[in-house]
Amino acid sequence: MPSLSVTMPDLNRLPALELLAGLATPLWLARAEDGGVVWLNGTARALFGPEAVGGSLRIEPAGPAVATAGTKTERAVIVRGADGPPLALTARIGPVPDCGLILVEATADSADLKAQALELAAANRRKSEYVHHLSHELRTPLTAVIGFAEILRDRLLGPPDSPRYGEAAAQIVAAGDYMLELINNLLDLARIEAGRLDLHEEECPPALIVDATLSMMADRAERSGVTLSARLPDDLPVLWADPSLVRQMLTNLVGNALKFTAAGGHVTVWAECDADGGLVLAVADDGRGMPPDRIPQALTAFAQLHDPAHDPMTVAQHGSGLGLPLTAALVELHGGRIAVDSAPGCGTTVRLRFPPERVVG
Repeated sequence: MPSLSVTMPDLNRLPALELLAGLATPLWLARAEDGGVVWLNGTARALFGPEAVGGSLRIEPAGPAVATAGTKTERAVIVRGADGPPLALTARIGPVPDCGLILVEATADSADLKAQALELAAANRRKSEYVHHLSHELRTPLTAVIGFAEILRDRLLGPPDSPRYGEAAAQIVAAGDYMLELINNLLDLARIEAGRLDLHEEECPPALIVDATLSMMADRAERSGVTLSARLPDDLPVLWADPSLVRQMLTNLVGNALKFTAAGGHVTVWAECDADGGLVLAVADDGRGMPPDRIPQALTAFAQLHDPAHDPMTVAQHGSGLGLPLTAALVELHGGRIAVDSAPGCGTTVRLRFPPERVVG
């Protein structure tokens, strides 16, 4: 097998590369046994950018079987690098005679592949930024847990019966609750994306779920100085859904509304049947709101809407940034959709619409 370099292929051994290098079709030359890319033309290189090409590219899946066929085989493959997101595409794969290499030729338009590569790269950057933010989100409450636990262990607040020890214990519980909520949201989102979150469906009276949600959030609303109320019609039909997930959606929305509503404000949960027979559950607040052009960002996982450097709110108040994306994923899992209306200084209304087939009676 010839030894080829990604940056300096052996054109004397494989003179066809000189012709392939200038083609507009993305092309890769890879080892048949493991898919390791040993050469790529300029069009393929442009899909990843110079920073990604320097790593080790690999075609998956690969294998000697494709190199034994007499003609090219079309199939789905992934071009994966050491850095950056993988690129999924449909390609024609054929053997290069007498050298144990395969030629991989993309069948899609290079502009479409470039757009896909840019989108994946942007998503990868968002995830990296989110991991950085997440590490801070976990480190802050964990530091509080360790610090207050040391206070309790070493009795640094005076006699054992001092009420200040109770306050320290309460801080530990609050920090632990926050970390547990964050981890549960991450796990739920991962299960949804992997298609492994099952619905345990039954008849769900929306009024009971709203009452349970408001009861659970009442203390938080009182501490925030925000009035929390519900407005539900008496003839509201029953939902066929997973009650625990419906309550989780409402809890996420009410929690967000309380977070961004100042003392003296109002948060209202309401419901209605729409003209098509579907059911809408909504949470409205008269808080700070956000620009309409930033709503898609708020619905995207691994993205943060508020900038702590220019925002008077604390990082702890910002939260993990998963509540709204997780809620959107959960309602879509029920065949529904989410809609957000907001404007700076005018509050935010988030509607969860469940389709008519989930409305009972």
